[in-house]
Amino acid sequence: MLGNIFDSTTLGFIIAAIVLFVVLCAKDVSVAVSATKDGLTLFFRYVILIVCAMLVATYVQALIPKELITAYLGKQSGLKGIFLGSVIGGLTPGSPYAAMPFFAGIMRMGASVPTGVAMVCAWGLWSIGRLPFEVAVMGSKFTMIQVVSSILLPVVAGLMALVLQSFKFFSP
Repeated sequence: MLGNIFDSTTLGFIIAAIVLFVVLCAKDVSVAVSATKDGLTLFFRYVILIVCAMLVATYVQALIPKELITAYLGKQSGLKGIFLGSVIGGLTPGSPYAAMPFFAGIMRMGASVPTGVAMVCAWGLWSIGRLPFEVAVMGSKFTMIQVVSSILLPVVAGLMALVLQSFKFFSP
């Protein structure tokens, strides 16, 4: 079990945190303490966010019948599932801490990998929750061009995933 928690990425961050803390202490202990407090505040904020996002994802899974997911987003759904996955991904608000558990839950319920790829791609390109911020920062003209030019990319990514699934290299 500890091997699942303390993988090389986690151990790398633990070592980096310790080294940086020591460097900060050598420079100024008060800065090290202040930075540690800020880091722990972020930690507790995100722990609460991640736990709640995971709960929401499992609640949604419990509310949506598995047969519905399998029928419309499953392996037999083909292009229809990829299109629906793109729409679902684009309409999913929130940060990765909220969206990814939701997508993973839908996939555990029977959505196909190509559909999951389309959902994640659409969410990353033009999530409804991100677009207002993009308009505010980048401007409406840029956002419109970005959305229109990328509107088919989740479908293309889903179709590519469909093809890639057939290669043994990508099979479990």
